[in-house]
Amino acid sequence: MKNTDSVPRSTADETQSSEEQQLREQTTENKKKERAQAEKKKKKKNVWPLKAFFITFLIAAAVNTGSELALTDSQWWLATLLTVVILLLGVLFDIIGTAATACDIGPFHAMASRKIRGGKTAVRLAQKRDIVSSVCCDIVGDICGIVSGVCGAALASEAIGGLELSAAWNIVVKVAIYSVISTLTITFKALGKNIAVKKSNGIIMGVAKALSIFRKEG
Repeated sequence: MKNTDSVPRSTADETQSSEEQQLREQTTENKKKERAQAEKKKKKKNVWPLKAFFITFLIAAAVNTGSELALTDSQWWLATLLTVVILLLGVLFDIIGTAATACDIGPFHAMASRKIRGGKTAVRLAQKRDIVSSVCCDIVGDICGIVSGVCGAALASEAIGGLELSAAWNIVVKVAIYSVISTLTITFKALGKNIAVKKSNGIIMGVAKALSIFRKEG
């Protein structure tokens, strides 16, 4: 008895050929999208150095102006306080930049899918870890290092003016103050990097939650 339900061979071949053609078209379209995304990312990376230049200039100008105004005719305690604040600020941003480089994006995707506050922001920070690291470690970190040097110079001037020492001792006092500031900066940054690597995801999530207060997650 002839099977009337069977599909003709020519029809089956045409269906298979159509599916293969659709698959090839979809693959080609996906490759085009990937190339477009890669080119878009490349353009963004090419523009970033220019953005970094202007951001660095504006932040450096603002911070240095503020420190100069604060230190003009100031007492030694104000110079000391400002030096400590700038030093700790530089260490804090260095920790954030290092944590962004070392973090694992997987848990952030899971948090974002469960709509945990800060999850989507953490994903963005992890995806743009190179920019986050550049801003925190290079831009803010270097500016804080320069400003802490300015504050150290003001502190040394106050100390020398109050003690009325000879020229040789003036140099000793200056070198001692600069050495203490440099040693504290390097030591705190070394400790901070160790913490940032071990607790990178927790640090980035904390930063993301703080940023989500000022910006709604889409």
